Amino acid sequence: MALVLFVLVAGCADPGSPEEQVRDTILQAELAAEARDMGAIRKLVHDEYQDRSGRDRRMLINQVRLYLMARQSLELLVKINDIKFTANDFAEVDVTAAGLGLRAGMEGLGLTADSDHYQIDLARDDDGNWLLIGARGL
Repeated sequence: MALVLFVLVAGCADPGSPEEQVRDTILQAELAAEARDMGAIRKLVHDEYQDRSGRDRRMLINQVRLYLMARQSLELLVKINDIKFTANDFAEVDVTAAGLGLRAGMEGLGLTADSDHYQIDLARDDDGNWLLIGARGL
């Protein structure tokens, strides 16, 4: 669910700086999730993704697919609390995220709302793209 709840919060970083690149990656993820674009979502997840719950890349993408299938629509809101660069090509992003969706069920349509606090780990690949490599709830 962490990938689904990515969002960019307007920042003051210099264009092209690592911080701005990370914020742009988060924006790409938000737009892909809201558009339900699984191809774009897949491109944002590192091949070596692994989280503390034992999910690998394939498992995370399947979880995101199920999350999106359960909702007719999705609107995302996220506050980026902090971005820390732990090494040249690694970043930890502390986000508080909320998603509002429309869900179809046995009783008709209903609204769903999710809100969580995450640490999202990003790694820069050989092409300079920031990709999701790990996530955990805080």
